[in-house]
Amino acid sequence: MDPLVVFDCERVLANRFALAVAAAARSRSLNRGAEPRLEVRGVAASELALKEIAQNSFAPDELALFVIEPAEAKPSREPAIRFRGGGSHAVAAPVSERKEAVH
Repeated sequence: MDPLVVFDCERVLANRFALAVAAAARSRSLNRGAEPRLEVRGVAASELALKEIAQNSFAPDELALFVIEPAEAKPSREPAIRFRGGGSHAVAAPVSERKEAVH
């Protein structure tokens, strides 16, 4: 496989995890008999799936499942971490004494 195909794919899907999931889904459908969108002979289904993504041979709504939009950051008034007792520092949990089992 051409190592530069992944770089071409990242222009279409910037997130590598989303790219891996999309390529796996397309490869699976090609193995099940889906019609290839490119005329490339003698390559594995996984390589063909990556080449199809790199050539952007999909409609935008087909790849919409794999595009991860960043969530809008909402300002929050509460601290991200809450401590026990509502204090401003961590409170250690009480330590239980070890009990020996009698047989």
